[in-house]
Amino acid sequence: MKRLLALIAVVSLLGAIAAPAFAAKATSRFALSGEARALELAIGDQGVTLGLAATLADSSPKVLGVGAGQCSLLGETADPNDVPCSDDNTEKSEWPANIGDENPTCAGGLPAPLDTIIDLKVACGSSQSFVKKGLPQSFNSGEVAHLDAALPLEALLPIDVDLPVEQVKEQAKGVVNDLVDTLQPVLDQTPQEVQDAAEQVVNTVIQILETTDVTDVVAAEIGRSVSNITGKGDVVKVASSAAGARIGILGIPEATPDGETLITEANPLTNGLVIIEVGPSQATATANNQTADASSAASAAIVTVKVRDITKPEPSYVEVSVAPGETITVLEGTPAESTITAADSITEEKDGGARAAADAVRLHLVKGVQGGIKLGLSRSVAAVTAAAVKPQAPIKKAPKPQVLPLTGGTDYTIVAVGLLILAVVALAVRRRLT
Repeated sequence: MKRLLALIAVVSLLGAIAAPAFAAKATSRFALSGEARALELAIGDQGVTLGLAATLADSSPKVLGVGAGQCSLLGETADPNDVPCSDDNTEKSEWPANIGDENPTCAGGLPAPLDTIIDLKVACGSSQSFVKKGLPQSFNSGEVAHLDAALPLEALLPIDVDLPVEQVKEQAKGVVNDLVDTLQPVLDQTPQEVQDAAEQVVNTVIQILETTDVTDVVAAEIGRSVSNITGKGDVVKVASSAAGARIGILGIPEATPDGETLITEANPLTNGLVIIEVGPSQATATANNQTADASSAASAAIVTVKVRDITKPEPSYVEVSVAPGETITVLEGTPAESTITAADSITEEKDGGARAAADAVRLHLVKGVQGGIKLGLSRSVAAVTAAAVKPQAPIKKAPKPQVLPLTGGTDYTIVAVGLLILAVVALAVRRRLT
């Protein structure tokens, strides 16, 4: 026992001496949050958010994430602690209670009455959160594979197929001519080609109307949304991205020159009157765990609108790019009138934090049919705050006591005590060995 106490005393003494050499490194308190949404959809007063990924973390450490395929229509921000999402396609993770995994949970179907208009193929969510080497890690994704919006064609194309054939053709020509006039700013027209192509389109439209009352007027393929937090070395980072989408309006299939036989089926995504391609958006924010320096970056989604050139005998498209922050309207004055507003991006950096956002691309499609369909696509947000924490002051050595000058003869007391201690130790070792 005495030996143990002596060892402890020696170690404590050495630790006190060495302490100044191991002064604490400067660190920071930080917090991160990120969010990405693949699609926000609204018809009338009904709406949903599809493909949500959101996450937050701090230096305590705390890590939380959510990946959801389908949620109620969300507001400006989504709190991963409490999001109104469907249990059958949502995954949540939180360290250390539930770290989750990378496997997605998927399901399809929308609540009434949206399910009577929108056919949602599949929605998935995945989430995983943990701490590695003292830094937060969170990986979250939300995804929607495909959806179709079925609307009554008679509202979109006001043609009464029950009238005599000649009257039906005249109505159809009127609709096609309106489309030609509306699209004239982006179409290169020649009179003869217009006449020939219009005749084919008229016959095709009549066939579609004669064979169905309702069709998939709007179809969309939606990319995956991701919001991740990673930490490595002195850097913590939150990155959010939305992969973009492809949306088609009113498929007009290719037909034989006389318009009697359809060569392809009506598919808004492949032969739509208008096809809108939305590129990916991204937002990132980073902080240095030691210096508390913060930075951010963002890139907005690039939007391209492809307009079907119905003045040409064969299906072809004219491309129109929409610059960030710009708004354009196509098919103006028709039931299929649609407005596209391209997203813009912003970054903010200041002492103690940074934020980046690529706002959603906003679409209001087929306005003349039941108020139209409103979509928000490719929204990405990332934010970080950080504050430096001053390192603890090193432990100072106690000042050495001032030694008074010796007077008189040499004092051999210390030497004698040292020799006595050595003699006692030698005697103890000898007894133990014998």
